[in-house]
Amino acid sequence: MFVRRLKSILQISEDKRFAELATGLEQLGRSVIALTADADQLAQARRFQSAAVLRGFAEEEAAKVLILLDIARCGWGDDKSVSSCMRVFYQHLGRGLYVKAYDGKPADLAEVAGYIDGFRDDLYLDGPTEVDWVFRNPVLEERETALYVDYVETESGERYWTGPEARAAVFDEPYMHTAPTCNAVTLVCAMARSGLLTELGLQATRDVWGGAAIAVDSMRWQRDLVPLNKAVVDAVIDQGGVPADVGQKDRRNVVQLWIFPLSSLDLTAVKVDVKDLQQERAKYLEKEYGIGG
Repeated sequence: MFVRRLKSILQISEDKRFAELATGLEQLGRSVIALTADADQLAQARRFQSAAVLRGFAEEEAAKVLILLDIARCGWGDDKSVSSCMRVFYQHLGRGLYVKAYDGKPADLAEVAGYIDGFRDDLYLDGPTEVDWVFRNPVLEERETALYVDYVETESGERYWTGPEARAAVFDEPYMHTAPTCNAVTLVCAMARSGLLTELGLQATRDVWGGAAIAVDSMRWQRDLVPLNKAVVDAVIDQGGVPADVGQKDRRNVVQLWIFPLSSLDLTAVKVDVKDLQQERAKYLEKEYGIGG
């Protein structure tokens, strides 16, 4: 058995690919729902370390769903977008950026790009003056701190152990209420319950987006994207693909939370030299506080 072979689906005839993708999408949907439910139970029991692990897995699996749906939205004929999606499917940072992109309701794709670009640097400066310390990429740091115990060293040479226990002590334990479910997970759960993560859902998505009269780069949220999302849901309903017990809230979440396809965006890490950050800090401190001049 050979793993990480999503790209081999291109060896299947195009008319059978959605059926193959749908098998995976349905499994992913069930997995996201189960992981989220278990994470919520653990969080309510104040078992925050375990809850964070399951929540992180749910988010990454949700990102996989949204990546595969972007293949359907862009179409098999868009080789560049398909290749991008299949590459990001296996990248921790890329999946994390998908989840971040769904944090809000962006006006257009340019707004999404500008937002997630802020999470691509592998190192960055932050602190009380905005330049005090060097930190690693926040998406990867958040993921790995929830999963692993590690021995780390700061820029100044301080060394210490960190991991899930320390993360929970800062981000979970001081609060009465648990962290809300992220939009990406909420959306994917709604999609799963609404019948979109099926061959019928994939084909409806392709049919609607294949007939879109405007390029993704020119789309606006309320004017263009929301009607397309509604058209996909309506198409699945018309063909009997939405279970009878699905509520309006799930359908509304699909229409309102499903943002623009991200396949055209660069979701790779930006390499940053720590020396460049140190020079940036020195210039900032001299300009703002007259330090080091």
